[in-house]
Amino acid sequence: MGAADIARRAVLAAIGSSSNGRLVAMASRNPERARAMLAPYSDAVVAESYEALLADPRIDAVYNPLPNNLHREWTLRALEAGKHVLCEKPLAMNALEAEEMAAAAASSGKHLMEAFMYRFHPAMREFVKGLRDPMHVRATFGFTVKDDADIRLQAALGGGALMDVGCYAVSVSRWILGEPTEVHAAARISNDVDMWSSRSATASCTTGRLQSH
Repeated sequence: MGAADIARRAVLAAIGSSSNGRLVAMASRNPERARAMLAPYSDAVVAESYEALLADPRIDAVYNPLPNNLHREWTLRALEAGKHVLCEKPLAMNALEAEEMAAAAASSGKHLMEAFMYRFHPAMREFVKGLRDPMHVRATFGFTVKDDADIRLQAALGGGALMDVGCYAVSVSRWILGEPTEVHAAARISNDVDMWSSRSATASCTTGRLQSH
């Protein structure tokens, strides 16, 4: 669902090489881009619309890499259509949306998963498994965005450092330390989005503390 670059770089080839999955179709507001991305997959087609893709009875599951502000709408519609959903991170724009999506998945009997691939990486699983009584996590994840028009800098589309990459630091810390009981955070806001250069957060978790930058 959508011809995002992350789909081209990481997801299409994975589905195409899967022993228990098959790439059926892609829907995009840019059909030409979708056709180009599907060129290596002769059996896959470009659907006329997102609605047409969700109505296709051959499709069991969809991948949702749409802009963050569209995750809720199209995940809910996919679940309603009887599809399992792998939704790109962050799952939602806020906790209320995430809770609504989780409830819809439970009601539909379909799987909904946030696309944090690192949790399935053998090295990370061995790392976390080998930890003994962790008390403190210091997590940093960032890169430079040079284009002012980048989607990551557009607040209406769910941009900002926390939503784009800070969620990884939060996710891995929750995995290691458990759920937070208290959170303190500060950030410099520019163009209505939080910027990595001055963001910091501290969380008290059930078994330790997180510091994220």
